[in-house]
Amino acid sequence: MKFWVSLLLLTFANLNVFAQTSKPIKIIVPFAVGGASDSYTRIVAQKIIEQTGKSVVIDNKTGAGGRIAFDYVAHSAPDGSTVVLIDATYAMLPGMFTNLTWNVATDLVPVVMIAQTPFVVLVRTDSKFQNLGEMIAYARAHPGELNYGSAGLGSTNHIVTERFKSDAHIEVTHVPFRGMSEASLALQSGNLDFIIAASSTALSQIKGGKLKPLAVSTLKRSLILPNVPTAIEAGVPGFVTSNWFALAVPKGSSNEIINTLRDDVTRAISDSDTKDKLLLQGADAPRISGEELAKFLRDDTAKWTEVIKINHIKIDP
Repeated sequence: MKFWVSLLLLTFANLNVFAQTSKPIKIIVPFAVGGASDSYTRIVAQKIIEQTGKSVVIDNKTGAGGRIAFDYVAHSAPDGSTVVLIDATYAMLPGMFTNLTWNVATDLVPVVMIAQTPFVVLVRTDSKFQNLGEMIAYARAHPGELNYGSAGLGSTNHIVTERFKSDAHIEVTHVPFRGMSEASLALQSGNLDFIIAASSTALSQIKGGKLKPLAVSTLKRSLILPNVPTAIEAGVPGFVTSNWFALAVPKGSSNEIINTLRDDVTRAISDSDTKDKLLLQGADAPRISGEELAKFLRDDTAKWTEVIKINHIKIDP
């Protein structure tokens, strides 16, 4: 009798474990379909489905610069069924907002990075500046004369360019737009002098001969733009940054949930097919540990908070 009871209990336990592991995974993307965040997430999610047979669903929960999605997942059950994409924008939020409804440092646990891309300094193809050094020299000789465009006040591009301005020791004028596509068109038409855009945004404009890259922001040259120097090579040694994308889970998620997600993603981004698809969009998939990612997020948050403070960038009262 004891044997059959034990067997029955073991069967129920196994069924419970199966139910937990087979639960569909919903990845919340804070931004619209078709953007870099969405594209990178779908590439990795599709590979996880192929490799594991798990059900993975992408849910684009847009609005408030990502804050709606972040808040939603931060207050979701830590059962492994809800994951959120975080990016460089996430690390900038504490510096811009004093009324966030979750704690950026503790309520979402960063698990694994899925992609990283450089920012690219871009000018018109017929620009008088042949390299970044020439543009910086002109800006120093003519403070405030050059202007740049961004996707709006407090956008990632705005904050990144303000940091570039500080690192290059130049004064330039900010012109906000409703998105980088508008800023790019303004640059092409001659209404702007330069923009700094993520490589995913810049590639099509570069390949189409509409814009010219002067430098990338990463420590090493981009694999997709090997002939473009880094900002360090071009004379701005402090300007080293990236647009990064990672997955996070609600606080309280078990080690088993965290490790399983990290293992699934690591296997997916290690696949040559995934690497090729990411590279075509200007991204690579760095392999860093959970501890390294957590430190990276803390450091990035501190860095951008300082940039935002120095440049007096505020969104809320």
